[in-house]
Order: sequence, then C-alpha cells, then structure tokens
Amino acid sequence: MSLELINKKIPSIRGKSQIKLANNAAVWADSVPVATIDINNRDGWYYTNTSLGNKANIYFFGGAQETILLHQISSIWAKLSIDNNSATNTLPFFVVYTKPTGSGDAPAGWYHSRIVYTMNSGVDIGIGEEVIIHTHHTPSIDYDCRFISAPNKTVEGEGLGTEEILYMTIHTDSGAAAGDVKILFQNLGFTSQNGLSRNIHLIGFEEGQYPTDSNGNLITSPPYSITQFTQTIVIPDGTYGHSSEVSNSHPLKGDVTIWGNSDTQNTDIEIQYSHDNVTWYFASNHFVNFHGGSNGDFALDFKTNATYIRVAQFNNHGSSRTLTVNMVVT
Repeated sequence: MSLELINKKIPSIRGKSQIKLANNAAVWADSVPVATIDINNRDGWYYTNTSLGNKANIYFFGGAQETILLHQISSIWAKLSIDNNSATNTLPFFVVYTKPTGSGDAPAGWYHSRIVYTMNSGVDIGIGEEVIIHTHHTPSIDYDCRFISAPNKTVEGEGLGTEEILYMTIHTDSGAAAGDVKILFQNLGFTSQNGLSRNIHLIGFEEGQYPTDSNGNLITSPPYSITQFTQTIVIPDGTYGHSSEVSNSHPLKGDVTIWGNSDTQNTDIEIQYSHDNVTWYFASNHFVNFHGGSNGDFALDFKTNATYIRVAQFNNHGSSRTLTVNMVVT
C-alpha cells in the first residue's frame, strides 16, 4: 500500500480524520504566512517563513469538550518533511497548554501550564525525508518511515500530571531567518491512555481528481476539459448573423458538437473557423443542411483543428428570424 493511501486509511478514533487546506482556519492560528500546496505535488500543507518573525502554529486538539489529563498522554506526533535542516530553529516543536484553574495560572491568563517538547540539536533528518516526530513513547501507528523523538521537555508553570489539557499544538520558531523554515506538514495526531486518539490528515495537493463540466458532471476521459456555449440571436432580413466564438482548448483533437433551431427552416446554417478571432473562413462543409425537417432543428458532430469556431446564417426569407445555437467543444 502506498504511503498516500496509508495516510488516508489510518482511522482517527473519535475525531476528525482530515482537513483540507482551504479549511485551515480551524487549526491555523496566529500564523504568517498561510500554508500552501507544495510545488512538488507532495500531499500536505507546505509552510515557509517569508520574513523574520513569521511562524506556523497548528492547534490540532482542543479540550473544550474532551478531557485528557497530562499523565494520560502516550504520544503526540506529526508526520512531516523538513526541507531545510540548517539550524535548530528550523525544526518544528510541540507545545501542550493546560486549562486555567483560577489559581497559579500563567501571566497570560488563558492557560495554566505550558510544556514544550523539542528535538535534539543536530538531529539526523534528511532533507525532504518523511519522518514521524513524537513526544513520550513511539506511537503505535503503521508508517514505513523513521520515528524520531522530541525528548527535551521545558515546563512553564506546574505541569502536574492531573492538569487537564487545553491544546495540543505544533509550531515553528519565529526566530528563524527569512526563508529558512521549510516544512511539509502531512499528519498530526496523538495517542492517549484514556482511549482518545487522533490522526488528522492535512490535505493539500490532491492527485487524481478530475474537473467537472458546467453542469457539475465529472469529466473522466481526455482531454479533461470542456467548453459549453448557448446563445440566441435575432437576424434581420437580408443580413448575416453569427454566434459568438468558442475557443477550441485542444485544437489538435477538438471534438465539436453543435445543435439548435432556426425558426422553421434549417437551411443555410454555416460553420465558420478562425485562427486569430479576426479573420473568419467558411468551413469546407460550411453549408450544413442538418436533419430536423420543417421544425428548424439542426445538429452536427465533427472534428477540427481550428482555434475558434462559430455558427452563422444568412437570412433572405423576408423577415427577421431567430437562431438558437448550442455548441460543446471537448
């Protein structure tokens, strides 16, 4: 099984299992700049600090409606890739905040204790290597990459095992030089002794998706694009009328379907081509006597390598007429 499939199949017990990049506000707090899709199409959220003072803060557990005590944590972990390991401050670190109690809380007031977990200075992580970094014990999850501990613990406040966890987070260092932090965050989670666990898959690049047409239908075969056009025009007597042009997005293999109605007559319908949307030419089959009989309906399927296509008609029937044109180019 590929690593991408493993990311998506490992369950998130009693919790949200995935978050798309577009919905990052749910976990992305006080962070500049925002995460992006990786330019190399690796799945996950890619973060780089464009200026000194930038940082990423991802809050992947909030204890407002769930209770976990500090001593119940077995492991807090993240699956990620580090694209620059030039200094300690380019490495991510975990922070756990506990709920305020009203007595002995931190000066900020919104938490009681703050516990920071960091990796060793000079830790051996390859550039771009996918790794699991973790606190406490090695998490019991099935990934075929290296597990690297964050064994260094710094406590602000009491940090008692009986304190309730407010947030579990992962951060980058705001003191890193501009452009030095380059991290792809892929999965974030924790395991605990009281049964609560998480494996949140951060979805960035989504390979294998197909676009949809204007009606929302999946396009599942090449060339994976479609142009659809509908127009009704009134042509005065004694004049040419024509539809707006349609751009052929795949001129080497463009399939064109047109259909419509011209009052009660379907004669003198013309296909016109252009390569510059300025000079127009009649197609070799430009006078098209479509089927439909006296009701004026017409239809035709054909291929063309023209860049622009339109439908025209000359009206010499003594009064204005209405031309309705539908065209699809794939």
